[in-house]
Amino acid sequence: MLLIKNGRVMDPKSGLDQVCDVLVQDGKIVKIAPEIKEEGAEMIDATGLVVAPGLVDIHVHFREPGQTHKEDIHTGALAAAAGGFTTVVMMANTSPTISDVETLKEVLDSATKEKINVKTVATITKNFNGQDLTDFKALLEAGAVGFSDDGIPLESSKVVKEAMEEAKKLNTFISLHEEDPGLNGILGFNENIAKEHFHICGATGVAEYAMMARDVMIAYATKAHVHIQHLSKEESVNVVEFAQGLGAKVTAEVAPQHFSKTEALLLTQGSNAKMNPPLRLESDRRAVIEGLKSGVITVIATDHAPHHADEKNVEDITKAPSGMTGLETSLSLGLTYLVEAGELSLMELLEKMTYNPAKLYNFEAGYLAENGPADITIFDAKADRLVDSHFASKATNSPFIGETLKGQVKYTICKGQIVYQN
Repeated sequence: MLLIKNGRVMDPKSGLDQVCDVLVQDGKIVKIAPEIKEEGAEMIDATGLVVAPGLVDIHVHFREPGQTHKEDIHTGALAAAAGGFTTVVMMANTSPTISDVETLKEVLDSATKEKINVKTVATITKNFNGQDLTDFKALLEAGAVGFSDDGIPLESSKVVKEAMEEAKKLNTFISLHEEDPGLNGILGFNENIAKEHFHICGATGVAEYAMMARDVMIAYATKAHVHIQHLSKEESVNVVEFAQGLGAKVTAEVAPQHFSKTEALLLTQGSNAKMNPPLRLESDRRAVIEGLKSGVITVIATDHAPHHADEKNVEDITKAPSGMTGLETSLSLGLTYLVEAGELSLMELLEKMTYNPAKLYNFEAGYLAENGPADITIFDAKADRLVDSHFASKATNSPFIGETLKGQVKYTICKGQIVYQN
């Protein structure tokens, strides 16, 4: 039995926001009340701290199988817990890809050993070939929670339509990485800084929003649900808003790095600031914040993409892989660049990091209520935190190392057990 005393309990689902106590037993919240006395319970004094639902991240790369020199499911789960996350959804761009039931079962078997809830999507097309759909029905029955070829855009509109129709038939959805290769140069560099500073053709905005426009209109035509991953451009926000206005079933996520920083970070942080999609312009950063405020974008997801130091520390930055480790800085970036900056209330931030992503997948997560799951994050929203390179993740490829941010996770509790304590 665990008793959390005197915390500011915040639940985005019910709107509860008051100082009270929370009693946990057998993996469930059994009582929330102004004062609870329980002899013999383990006690956490949460005075001055926020008690929120465990964070939910629907976009992580844990690199298992095949790339475990970067990260594995165990270290990924540790990084998630350290960041306040109790539920994550892994992407399927592993080696081999999660395209068949056998690979899926191996991955899920590894995931069940962890203390947090680790779930995974399967690929849309077999081994990312962009042509042949996987067996959606068999993969769902074996435990996949959704479908994405994240990392590789689907170039064929015919395949996109077929995938949407199949997903709709099975009452699920597909998540899309939108970047038309035919309209792009070297990935990881926004087109402006690529041209002006690196003298190369970089990742264009039109590659993102043109492909996205095609796919949201196919979703409109098929009445299928499509989820747009890590959008980064002002026009992309407008495309999603337009499609939603038509009545299309379109949802979207943004990564913390895209509401926090611009392409200029490449000049000071080098390859650690190289990511896909790239950091964009200040006008784009403002636009995704406006999208979060208006509700066009409902989910914040990290796109946690760990890489080995040797892979990032190459002489030619164009050869370095794109991506950053993100689970352990996500909450702090939200608190710093959204809440402290006066863009979102703390409750609105939590909604986009807990209840909304859980609701997207129908997870029993993302809320605090009696008889609900005891997945809880306790954090100091006001504390200053200097980001250092001591991560629970195997990887340290973060452009935020050395920056002082707001917020410190004090406890992460999953299924009623303390899985992280600072």
